[in-house]
Formats: sequence, C-alpha cells, structure tokens
Amino acid sequence: MIIQLGKHFLNTATGILASDFDFNHINSAKLDHTALELLLCLLRYQGNDVSKTVMLNEVWPNKVVTEDVLTVAISHIRKALGDKARNPSYIKTIPGIGYRLIAKVIEVEENKATVEQKNKTLTSATKSSFLILGFIFIGLLAFSFFSKNDNNINNNAQLPSQASINHYQKGRYLLTLDDENGWQSAQQIFEDTIITAPDYAPAYRELVNAKVQLLANDGVEKLANIDEYYTLLNKSLLLSPNDHKTHLALADVAFLIEWNFDLAEQHYQKATELAPKDAQAHFKFSEFLLAAGKFKLAIQHIKEYKNLEPSAYAIPSVAWIYNMMEDFDTAIIELEKLKKLQPSSFAYHISAQAILENMGDEQASFNELLNIFSKVNYSANEISIITKIFNQGGLAAVNLWLLDEKQEQQYIGQYFPPLSYARYATKAGKDELAVEYILQALEQRDATLLWFNVDPKYKVLRQHPKLKNIINPQ
Repeated sequence: MIIQLGKHFLNTATGILASDFDFNHINSAKLDHTALELLLCLLRYQGNDVSKTVMLNEVWPNKVVTEDVLTVAISHIRKALGDKARNPSYIKTIPGIGYRLIAKVIEVEENKATVEQKNKTLTSATKSSFLILGFIFIGLLAFSFFSKNDNNINNNAQLPSQASINHYQKGRYLLTLDDENGWQSAQQIFEDTIITAPDYAPAYRELVNAKVQLLANDGVEKLANIDEYYTLLNKSLLLSPNDHKTHLALADVAFLIEWNFDLAEQHYQKATELAPKDAQAHFKFSEFLLAAGKFKLAIQHIKEYKNLEPSAYAIPSVAWIYNMMEDFDTAIIELEKLKKLQPSSFAYHISAQAILENMGDEQASFNELLNIFSKVNYSANEISIITKIFNQGGLAAVNLWLLDEKQEQQYIGQYFPPLSYARYATKAGKDELAVEYILQALEQRDATLLWFNVDPKYKVLRQHPKLKNIINPQ
C-alpha cells in the first residue's frame, strides 16, 4: 500500500520512502523492519499521543527491551524523513508520554502512470467499472494495513469503513491499559464496530476479551456468561475460520472459564497449527497440557515458546513442569540455569521455594521463603518471629503462622485466599481445614484450581471424599 506522508511517499510493504510517487527519486530511503513497524504503529494512532508502553507492546511484543530501542528507531525514522526533533514536521516528542505522528497522511489510490495508460484504452463505461473495482481493491489494502494482526477475514465480508477501523483500533489500545474505565469504553467501541460492520470478525473476539477482562477474577460471573462468549467467538470463527487468535480465545474460554478440557485442547491445537510461530499460543497450550497431566507435550510446547521468545529463557517454566512431574532433581538443574541470570528475581525465589519444599529440603526452602518475605516488605520484626518459629517447628509451623496469625492476603507464591489458606493449612497438617478452603475456592471458580490434579502441594488431599474429581480433564 502506498501512503503519502507529508512530503514523502511510503510503501508499507517494502518500507521504502521516496519524495516522488513513482519511487524513482535518487534520495529514496529504506526503513529496516523495526523502524517500519514503529512507523506503522504511529500511523495507526495518527494525530494521537502514543505512549511508550503501547509502542513497546506493539512493535516488540513479549520481549524484554528498554526504552532505548524506541529512541534509536525514532531517530532512524526521522533521519529517513529529514525530520528534526526540535522543530518536527513528522514526529513530535510528547515529554513523559511518547510520540505523536503530526504529518498529514493520505492513502494514495493508484499510480498516476497506470491511470494515464488506462485512460487511453478504456471506454467510458469500462473506466467506471474499473474505478469501482479499484476502490474495492484499495479498501482491501487499507483493511490489511490497519488490521495487520487480524488476518484471514472472510473475503465475502463487507469491509468496515476507515472510521470504524480507527474506532476499533482505539478499543484495542484501551484494553492494553490498566484502567477499568478504559476497558468499559473498549467494550462499547467493539459493540459499536459490530453494529456498523457486522462482518468484521475481530470485533467479536475483542468484545469477548473486553467482557472477560472487566470481570477480572470473578469466575462465577464469567461462567454465567459462557454462552454469550461462545456465541460471539463462534460468530468470529464463522467469518474468519483460520484466525488463530480466535481459536486461542475460544481455548482460553473453554479451559479457564468452563473447565472444558476436551474443547480447550481442540482449539489450542488448532491455534498452534495455524500460527506455529506465535510464542504465546505455545505458552498457553503448555499451561493447559500441564493441567491435563500431559507433561511431555507440555515440555515440547514450552521449549518452542522459549525458542520463539528469547526473553522467556529467564522464566522458570520448564523447571515448574518438572516440579509437577515430581522430577525434582531435573527441576533444580533447570533452576540453576536461571540462577546465574536472575538470582534475585521474585519468580526464581517462588519456584525455588516450592521445589525445595517438595524435595524435603526444609532449610533451603525456608531460606528462599525469607527472600520472598523480604521482597514483599515483611518487617525485620516479622522475619525475626518467623525465623524463631521455623527453628522450633519447621515449615509446618511457619505455614500455620501465615494462616492463623498473619492471615496473609498478598501473593507470596501460594496464590490468594481462600486457595492460599488451603495451601498453608495443607503444609500445617490441617487437612480438613484445607479441604474446606479448597471447596470455597471451587465455589468461587478459582481458575488456579485447574492444576489441582498435578500440583504436588495437593497430593495428600486428592483422595479426600469431598475432593475426588473436582477437576476432571477426561
């Protein structure tokens, strides 16, 4: 697609910038992949301030990078455009926020030389027909550009207007914010998009994402809305059968909300087949496979995730799978790889504490627990008390203190109440109390219970009459 950007013309497919329409100017420049993606990101939010967070999420998704990469990429774009940071004509720096594309943008319809040749050979009637087809083709190109993450749309579908696409993109942006009001606005935007463009498949999927996000951890209310989620997502698939993101959304709804393992596996499998290079698809599939007790497949997909996403090397996911398999020696070996990279990371301490506890090494596990307490701002007095309690009664006594005295509410590696209380009670040897807390978590549809059948923490409780088959992946 060709876009006129201020005094330049941009080929969005090749990244070539030129000062004339035919791209024959001697001063044409070519943007590298990253710079082009960043410029396209700014184009999607043309005229609006774009935060650094949004740009990092869209151009470097799921990668751990610093804001320096933004500065470098913006510098490359400005150099190619001949723009000045102090007196910009194209990209304005918004202090403390990010950047804004301020240049005038025009979507160019046809190459002028091509049009002139057609004018010589076509009759008046033929010209009219061709122009109609041309506008449709340009519309398809525009649709592809402004919806680069929403491919595989039904070719027979009525395309949304540019205004509808812009509105939809704003909704997607709002969903990335940590702002419930923004999520509510996003839901309304997606509903508006469906009304104005009922054949636009991604809007149905994103509407579900907004509705689920608004309910946060309210598993009961989510389950009450399950039929609506399936209706919207199936409509999206009807319009775009090969959209892997919709298959992924369906899998998440089936697994995390309905707890329907069969349906979830079907759609996770389809998502990874359609998009084998989507790191998040492999990561989500591995989490499901772990809950289903399919450990070897879980390891395969988590390794593929790490191959596709280098920053995932520092995530203790492989070690966690071996922990669930009760292959603790291998789990520790995997953790040691990470210790050299991020010895003080919260995720490392959480994983090490759990694995060492499961191995029966209470002292080493307690040492990691002290690291966790320090990171969640336990006072020196509390740590002194806990140390005395451990020396007198081991981890069982510490967990009893967390349950009865501290009544810990925050996340220290054991999830949140009531499930965290169940885990403290289990380690403290209060099995009947642990069962009651698990039943409370079950009543709340706490999704972290989905790993009940494989987590060694619950091993002593699985045969309890009240807990048999509470999570059944068969």
